[in-house]
Amino acid sequence: MLRPRVIVCLDVQDGRVVKGTRFKGLRDVGDPVELAKRYEREGADEIVFLDISASHEGRGTLLDTVRRTAEVLFIPLTVGGGVRNVQDMDALLRAGADKVSVNSGAVRDPGMLTRCAERFGSQCVVISIDAARDGEDWYHYTHGGRRRTDLEAVSWARECVERGAGEVLLTSIDRDGVRTGYDLELTRAVAEAVTVPVIASGGAGNARHLEEGFSGGKAAAVLLAGILHDGLTTVAELKEALEGWGIPVRPVSRAADRRVRAAAELDRLVFNGDGLIPVVAQDGTEGAVLMVAWANREALEKTLETGVMHYWSRSRKALWRKGETSGNTLSLLSLHADCDGDTLLARVSPSGPACHTGDPTCFGEGAVPDMSIPEGGVLEELWSVLEARDRDRPEGSYTTRLLADEDLRLKKLGEEATELIVSLVRGEARASEEAADLVYHLLVALKGAGRSWREVEGELERRRG
Repeated sequence: MLRPRVIVCLDVQDGRVVKGTRFKGLRDVGDPVELAKRYEREGADEIVFLDISASHEGRGTLLDTVRRTAEVLFIPLTVGGGVRNVQDMDALLRAGADKVSVNSGAVRDPGMLTRCAERFGSQCVVISIDAARDGEDWYHYTHGGRRRTDLEAVSWARECVERGAGEVLLTSIDRDGVRTGYDLELTRAVAEAVTVPVIASGGAGNARHLEEGFSGGKAAAVLLAGILHDGLTTVAELKEALEGWGIPVRPVSRAADRRVRAAAELDRLVFNGDGLIPVVAQDGTEGAVLMVAWANREALEKTLETGVMHYWSRSRKALWRKGETSGNTLSLLSLHADCDGDTLLARVSPSGPACHTGDPTCFGEGAVPDMSIPEGGVLEELWSVLEARDRDRPEGSYTTRLLADEDLRLKKLGEEATELIVSLVRGEARASEEAADLVYHLLVALKGAGRSWREVEGELERRRG
């Protein structure tokens, strides 16, 4: 049984996130990639991108935005807008979307739902229904809520599921942006009519509305946007309230919780007479010291909010985001104060050279530490042996053969993975031996590809939250 999900929706127009009321009066609220990262850190279970102008203007969804977001997002990403056929869905999935939402395209050609489900699986196909009440019934609208169809919403949802849709994204146009709560009657009617999860959308104003969406509306997930964009609450606060009411939502990650606590720790820092504190940026994967810059409280708050390093320019007397002109941003992994609280260490993930000269760091090669496995344990010894074999290439060594033949080492890596799986399935005692073989071949494959074990350690550290 899937836990109730809290999903954040980002309506995208011309590459920017916008928000309005009843699909009108749109205003710009930010960059979709940065907002997606922010809401993931706060505890969102999924992100939905809806390119609300795509169908109306005859444009495809912006694949570049999807690619950039998929590169940094670790929770499911659903994308919709302008999806007209199987090829459009294929392009979005290849760009990094986990699921694709269809609205106008399914109205024009209901059979596309079946074709998409047969090719990609129903789990990838989401039918988006924008409904407004007309008398005793609700009718489906297309083109960003601008065109009414003759499709009664509940019956249309049932037909779409029968044709292959694996999820229903149900938005109440009447409630969209007004923050009076979801249309529980509409949501419940659709949820009772279909056999797949229904996402309630349109009208969330507080945590109680989310609880009502789950309990009274029988929704499997709730979708919200405006109250988060406006800073009225956070996903973490909403989930805390839901847990208190007995809704078994997925807990907010420890990483997100650490960020919330970190914001409170700012009061304990010692700023200098100008209200500044030095911040040392260190590559969280390779350990290299990248740069040192100054930050004030506002810059640190912005860093914690966005997950991207912000500083204070003493020459311009202004806040600045690292990479705002070059694109070489520093994504925050963790932030630590020293023992006196007057210096900060930021472990970061760089997207390009940190130095304005184009060098990886502002400190030259001396900033890059030894790349061996940390001291202690058999893995350190094994990695040292592999480094020696790679350097000396002694004849007759099996490791030398693997390092010299990419096809062979990758083939053996695949074989060892398969043998471990089989051993585990059979419950064999030798599973530990197969696991050891797999670890050895994995390390050889990393060394042969010019990668470092430190990179793996850094990635695991980043995911630990």
